[in-house]
Parts: sequence; C-alpha cells; structure tokens
Amino acid sequence: MLHNKKKKLAVIISQSLLGSVLLVPGVSLANDANQANTNSDVEVIQVRGIRGSVVKSLNTKRYSDAIVDAVTAEDIGKFPDQNVAESLQRITGVSITRSFGEGERVSIRGTGESQNRTLLNGQAVGSADWWTNSAASRGFNYTMLPSEIISGLEVYKSPEADIDEGSIGGTVIVRTRKPLDLEANKISGSIIAQHSEVSGETDPQLSAMYNFKTEDESFGALISVVRQERNLRRDGIEAWSWTYRDITLADGSVVENVYSPGGGGSAMFSQQRVRTGANLALQYRPSDDLDIAFNALDSTLEADNENQNFLWLPGHGGSQYTDITLIDHSVVGKMAVGGTLGLSPDGNNILDETKVRNSELKTKSYDLKVEHQGELWESAYHIGYTEGSGGSQADRSVGWEGNYVHSFDASQIEDIRTSYAANPNDGEKWNLGFLRYDSNDAKDDEHYFQADFTRPIDVAIFSQLKMGVKYRDHSRFNTKHTTDNRTDLNWRLADFSKAMPADYLSGLGSDGTTRSYALTDADKIRQQGDALGWNYRVLKASTFDINEKITAAYIKANLDADGLRGNLGVRLVNTKQTSSAYAGKSGSEVWTTQEKDYFDILPSLNLAIDLDDDLLMRFSAARVMSRPDYADMTASTSYNLETQTGTGGNAEIDPYRATQFDTGIEWYFNEAGLFSAVLFYKDIQSFIESKPALEVHENTEVLISRPINGKAGRIQGIELGYQQELYAGFGVAANYTYVDGEAKDNEGKDIKIPGNSEHTVNLSSYYENEFISARISYNFRTGYNTGRDWPGYIDDYAQVDANITYNYNENIALIVEAINLTDQHTFSYQKEGVKQALTGVYADGRRFSAGIRFNF
Repeated sequence: MLHNKKKKLAVIISQSLLGSVLLVPGVSLANDANQANTNSDVEVIQVRGIRGSVVKSLNTKRYSDAIVDAVTAEDIGKFPDQNVAESLQRITGVSITRSFGEGERVSIRGTGESQNRTLLNGQAVGSADWWTNSAASRGFNYTMLPSEIISGLEVYKSPEADIDEGSIGGTVIVRTRKPLDLEANKISGSIIAQHSEVSGETDPQLSAMYNFKTEDESFGALISVVRQERNLRRDGIEAWSWTYRDITLADGSVVENVYSPGGGGSAMFSQQRVRTGANLALQYRPSDDLDIAFNALDSTLEADNENQNFLWLPGHGGSQYTDITLIDHSVVGKMAVGGTLGLSPDGNNILDETKVRNSELKTKSYDLKVEHQGELWESAYHIGYTEGSGGSQADRSVGWEGNYVHSFDASQIEDIRTSYAANPNDGEKWNLGFLRYDSNDAKDDEHYFQADFTRPIDVAIFSQLKMGVKYRDHSRFNTKHTTDNRTDLNWRLADFSKAMPADYLSGLGSDGTTRSYALTDADKIRQQGDALGWNYRVLKASTFDINEKITAAYIKANLDADGLRGNLGVRLVNTKQTSSAYAGKSGSEVWTTQEKDYFDILPSLNLAIDLDDDLLMRFSAARVMSRPDYADMTASTSYNLETQTGTGGNAEIDPYRATQFDTGIEWYFNEAGLFSAVLFYKDIQSFIESKPALEVHENTEVLISRPINGKAGRIQGIELGYQQELYAGFGVAANYTYVDGEAKDNEGKDIKIPGNSEHTVNLSSYYENEFISARISYNFRTGYNTGRDWPGYIDDYAQVDANITYNYNENIALIVEAINLTDQHTFSYQKEGVKQALTGVYADGRRFSAGIRFNF
C-alpha cells in the first residue's frame, strides 16, 4: 500500500513540475550536476582520459539530488586545464574573469564573483590579493590553487541545508584525493615548460605526488608538491575617472557638465610569478566503523611586479586645457574626447609613473575530519583552520616629470592617440618628481567546528535524516602603510632608464599611440631606493578589521520513493558582525567599531524525478543569502593619488538575500551522452550598487565609489547543455546560458547587475584513442558591468584553447597545450554603450606548454 502511494506521489509531482516548466515564468530547467553528498548511489567507474572524465562527471551529475555540475580529473595529477578556473568555465552557467591572461575569479548564473563561494572539501579557504589597491573581496583567487592536487570540482547551483550558506549564484566544492582510495606506492607528476608569447619567456612547471598505504589498508599518506614559474607581460592603453566635470580652459571660459577623463597612458605590466604548493593527506581507518582524515594545504605565490605608464593627466601641476574636443554622445551627452593641455604655471604637467612592487601571498588550510558509523547514527566531526595572507610588502611609486605641451585624442574605439612636445624616449627630459614607498598587508582567516549526524528512517517517503551544527569565527584584516614623498633626490630618468621592447603594443592602438618611452630599470630603483631608509605611517583610510562569528544549525531529510528522490531541509544562521576602521575626514580620523547582528532562515527543497530510465526532471526551491564584500562593510577607503580614483565601504550595508527556483530536464541517451535544459529564477531582495562621488583625501580630490543598498531585482535565464561521443573516439560538448538580469537604482533607473553576461557559450570537441587524446575548446561571454568605477564595463570576450596528449606507454605521456590561440584582447570602458570612454585595452598574448606526465 505504501509502495503504491509513493509511486502515485512521484507521478503527481512529476506532472505538476512539468506543468510548471511550461506555465511559470522564471522557474528553471535544471542543469544538474554532481553532488558531494551522494555517496551511496554513485556508480564507480574506472576509466581514464577525456572520455573517462566525461563519463564520471555525467555519472556524478545524474545521481545527485541537487542541481550540480562536475569536472573530474582525467587521471591522477591531470586536470583538464592547468588553471582550475579555466576548467570551471566549461560548465553551463559558469563564467570567469581573467587577470593577466589567467583565470582568477568565478561567476555563476549572472551573479558577481563575490556572491559565489569556493570550499575545499566542504570548508572555507582563506584568500588574499597581491595588488595594493585591490578591494578586499569574498571571491576566491583561483591562481592560488594548484590543479595537480584536485580530483574533481562540484558546482552546486541549488543549495542543500548541510552546505555552508553565503552564495546566491552557486557554491564550488573542490575535492582532493584520499590516500586509501589510491594504489599503494603510487607516484605521478609532470615536467612542463610554458612559453608566454608577449614576455618571450619560457618557464618550468613541475609537480610530483607520492601515495603510501599499509598492506591492511588501515593507514595511508599522500603528499603532493608543485612549483610553477611564469614570467608574464601585459601591454595596454588605459584611461580612468570618466565622469561629469566643469572644465575651465586656459582662456577662462568654462565648459559645464562635460563627460571627461581624469587621465590615461600607455602601460606595460610585467610580473615574475613563482607558485609553490604542498598538499598532505593522512587517512586512518582502523575499522569499517571509523575513518580519520587530515588534510593540509600550503600554497605560496611570489608575485614581484612592475607597472610602467607614460601618463597624460588633465590638471596635473595646475595645467589647463588650451583647447578641448567635444562631441554629443547619445548615452552621456556632452563628452570630451580630446584636447590640448598647456604648461603648468609652477611645476610639471606630465607624469611618467613606475610602480615597483615586491608581493607575496600565502594560503594555508588544515582540516581534521572524524567519521564514525554507529549501530544507528553516523556521525562526522570537522575542526580546522584556514588563512590567506600577504599583499605588497613594498610598493614603490616612482614619478618622473616634465612640463611640456601635450594632447590626447580618445575619439577612436580601442585607442588613445597622444602627442608630446618632448620626446618620451629621451630620459634627459624627465626628472624625478617624487619617490614614495607604500605597503599593503591583508589577512583572511577562519576557525571552524562542525558536527553532523545522520541516521536512516522509514517515514512515508523519507529515508534518511541528517542534522548538524557549525561555528565559524572569520576575520578579515587589512592595513596599508605609506611614506612621505621624497622630492629632493635630483634623479634623472636617463640614469635609470632602459629600452622599450620593440614589440610593445603590437596589435594595439595606432600610429598615433605612444608606443615607446624611456622605461625605468626596476632593479636600480630597488637597489638605490631601498637604501634610503623610510619612515612608514599607517594609511588610516585604508585600514580595517572585520570579524564575523557565524553560528549555523540545519536539519535535512532525504526523500526516496519509486521514481522520486531528493531532500528537504532548513538552515538557520546567525551572524554577529564587528566592523572597525578609521572614519572621518583626512587628518582627523578616529578608530570606530560598529556592530551588526542578523539572522537568516534558509529553507531548501531538491527533487529528482525519473520520467523514464534515461530521462530525469528536477525541481528546486530555496532561500539564499550572500554577505557583502569585506571592502564594502567598513568605513575604510582605498585610493590611488596619481589616478585620483578609489573605492570605499559602508558599515551599514545589508547582505544580499534572494528566493530562487529551478526546474530542469536531463536526458542521458548513452553513457557519455546528455541533453539538458534548465530554467532558473532568482528574486533578489536588494542589490548592492556602487555610487561614485568626489572626496578629498590627502588634500587631493579623488573619485571614490561606495556601496549602497539598492532596490530589488531579479535574475532569470535558461541553460542548455549537450554532450555526446559521436564516432570512433570523436566527441563534442556544447552549452549555452542566457541570463536576463533586471534591477533599479534608488532613483528608479535601470542598472546593470555586476558580473552579469547576457550570453555565455562553450563549445568543445575531442578525439581520443589508445595513444592520443586531443581537445579544442571555445569560450565566449558577452560584456558585463564589473560594479566598480574602474574598469567599469568589460566588452565581449572569446577565447580558444587546445591540448594534445600522446600516451607513449602506460606510464609516460607527452602533452602540448595552447591558451588563447586567437590572441584575444581585453577591452573595457567606463559605461556600457560609451566605447570612446576607454578604461583599458590589453594584450596578454598566447601561452604554449609542452612536457611530460609520468604515472607509476
């Protein structure tokens, strides 16, 4: 009788959900995926290579209860891409932001990078940034995560009650390997050389792994080590601080309310990255009832860098426009796209600025998990600590100056033409205007304890009950130090200069672009500048300390009936927030602490319904929340005096909160074949928007963007996915995501949701036989608003990558990989539809890798 009731219930639910797909706008067809918690139902598949990775990923997706997607390693130590974020972008609904040609941050379903969480084996990972002016973000920095230690990735697009809250878009769970799951005395690794086209450098990428376990398989130990070097160079044309101004010309006339730039230049960034990482996994299983696992991750990124920029700066040194070129733009109205800048009356009007930085980041994670199977209850206990720290230990600002009439022309797309009365290559023309030392130090750490209890039940359609509690003590600290400018050194650029590379700005700009100027020898600056001795003081406007004490409890019941499975649960979360920073006008700041408590009730429902043996329908509904970025939560301010731009916080900002629905169909037409369609809808209670305004800091007017809580909005869209092995080793994978995001500002005007690309497309094809496996992938996303005053709006971007592996034998494979084959440039501008308001066009170039992988 109960059996028949369960079957009838499954039919009724499936019919009602099918109707909801057709009739309810905004409820989504689920692009399902792999769920971390589905252990018992997942089929174990021992297959290697591209096809094996596809089959395992689809298997995880199919047997999950929630809406989840997965990426699985092709073999031990061999992830589909050397960069983890690059692999994630192949998943439907996932897009990434790149930094210097390398995937760094992840966005899911049109949400910003900080509205998505990344967990290592289900726990938080500390993260920091090397750039002095980086706003403290909750988004995880994937450049810190070596792909060699990873066995798989799971992207949860619908939440479950036992997964940490904090994401509106989705949660990425990174899984590392367990020693008792691998063969004893397993050795694997890789020796790879990577060539960066723009820098012209070839660098080593090394990794090794060893696994040990006892004969009775009660104890195992796995150690992985990685060392990767990369010498990169990025060429670019930049501008910033496009906003409305009243401009007074040299003849005394005034042009009112004109949309104009704050400055710009021709930039060359170079960096020497050295990433070293180690992962230790210990596992002790004395009996079938007890499993104790310890995981440690230690990753360090040395990122010394320099940025050279020959600038034009309206108003620098008191200079004024002698003439100005105006257009009537359809979006911003009266717009200055060019002009001539006269001499400074009492100083210099041109700045050749160089930044020379020593930067280092560290990420550490230590996690102990004890699992015990009793007669009725299964219990699991987590205790751990994670820390991300570092920044720029020395950030040297070198300002070479001169006083010459010059002009700029920004009327052309992706170009700024300039003309200078003095030769930018002649170091004798440029004297040291100032030398200043800054530093930035950040620490992001969390202590956590978690207890979970699970038992089987047999109540109606419910088969399992799980409950638990978790406590997290999370802190984010940031401080900056600065020094007074040294203006008495009487240095000349001619004594510190070196030649510009002949291929600088190749493929960018035009004949009128500044393509050559005297570069600063960074080594000489380090040597002579560091010897001067500096007295640092705290930069109060950019110092803050945030603490969050988060207590959560949940209960989740698994559903299991004929043709129906899923879970129903609720998570209760209390957050006690303390935010401290220096507040007040520059020169009279006071250390201020503000407290804020909030409580969230987060119910969730996930259902998977078997419509046929190979056809699934999914439905999910949940209440979700995402905490603001750290930089948004304080009264602190981060700014650059030379570019006169910056960002600040607001301690009264509220979290994002949303209600979301998903509905989807999955058709598994063969072992490596899938068609999926998903509709999703997110009703967001309040967006956080950025409002720029001019503020005075250190006696300088700076354009500062601060967050405010905006009006409600929505994100809705569709995901389509298709994968199939076609014939004789050939296969394809394609997916498309459409996201429609709508929000209003406090004045009722339409605004772009940060991170939201309307269209995302991924296409991959592969071929594999006993000896060769090859893949070529295409990724495209339409333009999106970053939510920050700079860089503003990032234009459409497409990239093609490829890799080939030749299996010499069972133990040795030769690999070749190419990144950004089409040499795509990154283009950004201040506001959508105003491409003349360029903020950056950059060339990162192609990267090529070749080497061997070994596996014994």
